[in-house]
Amino acid sequence: MSQGVIRSVTPQMNGGIQQSWQNKFTGKPNYGFYIVFDDGTSGNCGSEKNVYPLQPGTEVTYEISSSNGSNHITKVKRVEPFVGYNGSAGNNGFGNGNGNGKTYNDPGTVKRIAFSMCQAIARLHFTNAGVPPRTIEDVNTLAGIYHQWVTSNVQDNDPHFRDIISRKYYALQLAVECIPFSGLGIARKEQVIESAETFLKPLKEIGHAVTV
Repeated sequence: MSQGVIRSVTPQMNGGIQQSWQNKFTGKPNYGFYIVFDDGTSGNCGSEKNVYPLQPGTEVTYEISSSNGSNHITKVKRVEPFVGYNGSAGNNGFGNGNGNGKTYNDPGTVKRIAFSMCQAIARLHFTNAGVPPRTIEDVNTLAGIYHQWVTSNVQDNDPHFRDIISRKYYALQLAVECIPFSGLGIARKEQVIESAETFLKPLKEIGHAVTV
């Protein structure tokens, strides 16, 4: 059994259609994803949901096997916070009880994962805009601009810190994915950020539990 923090999860696509198959044990359809962890471990995994149920930044346990040169990730399960005898979470509410010091809502971990996501979003921006970067640092620079927006106006001690940050970089990703729709007029980074803010608006109205 291995343990790590999910860095990214992307659907496995084939001809514009997400790969799927029938689970021989449950008879239900499974959908394919490519998952990457914070230590660089990666592989293929499946879910009964066509949107992966665990977000980047989630600490999980998993099993990994290899065949035909590919890694297969199975039994992915969220690490639940450790709860002490008095009903309070271990390590002042931030520990997970496994003694490794990692936390679900740790600002440093969340910000590093967010920057990795912003690097992927920056790369996708160059691809969808049809303007290749001149250097790798061009990707990092754009990622830094996006990362600054993602982490701005969010307090490190907010109990919903990870969830707010992930909502923001997913909104950015959606905006960049919409660049090919020329009618939307999304091309420059400023337009991407403006569109991401628009995508966030309906999320703020759901439940009114988290302010982003």
